[in-house]
Amino acid sequence: MGMVFRVKSLLMVVLASLLLSSCGLSDDTREQLKTALGKAVGEAFDSAKTKTARAAEMLSAKIEEQGGAQGIYDKIAQYVDELFEESESECEKNSAQKSKQKSKQKPKPKQTGPKILVRRTPAQQNYHDEVISLTTLKTASVIIDCLRPELDTAINVVVATYREVFEDDNYHPVITSGNDSDRHGERSAHYACAAVDIRIKDVEDIEIRKALAKAIKEDLDNRYTVIHEDVGKVNEHLHIQLKNGTYNRDEVWQ
Repeated sequence: MGMVFRVKSLLMVVLASLLLSSCGLSDDTREQLKTALGKAVGEAFDSAKTKTARAAEMLSAKIEEQGGAQGIYDKIAQYVDELFEESESECEKNSAQKSKQKSKQKPKPKQTGPKILVRRTPAQQNYHDEVISLTTLKTASVIIDCLRPELDTAINVVVATYREVFEDDNYHPVITSGNDSDRHGERSAHYACAAVDIRIKDVEDIEIRKALAKAIKEDLDNRYTVIHEDVGKVNEHLHIQLKNGTYNRDEVWQ
């Protein structure tokens, strides 16, 4: 049927071209061509209508077989739900595999630290207590009991510098980390009680924060390393530690 329709269409094009051309056909011949063209067009139109009607009937029958429009909608909805369920299942599977792989990995070793106990003298203990009283601990989990006397000196300088910048003799800098947390590097000075982190992000002006960090670096001598870390980020702080090689990592002070 499709081939017949295409042949008829081609014939109509040819006939139309002949009628419109100046090929010298007689009037009778032109009339015959017009009649043939009209007939061909009519048959082609009837054929198209028949096919359209037949296709509509077939489509209607298929729709009824699937339970009508609502049935088709329900099937589509079910398909989409199953598709998402498969996707979620695959995501859960991948997540479980990743968790399993992580559990197989060895945890990052933490230097539980010092093996040699060194006791502060009464004067050193009083100084330690006095300096710590000038600060605030971020949480009760911050461990600073084992800090070395050199860190007490550094914290005292930090307190004085903060108070000078803020023109507030009662300002208490916040210590956010001492010998605690598992977020430090494996060989971090924190785990040898030779480093502290001081909060600085609560100073609103970033230029003042930078000036404060610079002032503390200048006020401390060359035994110390001062790093202004995570500038502009939520975890922005000052990291202050004794320089590597200037202390015995196996010592803990109490």
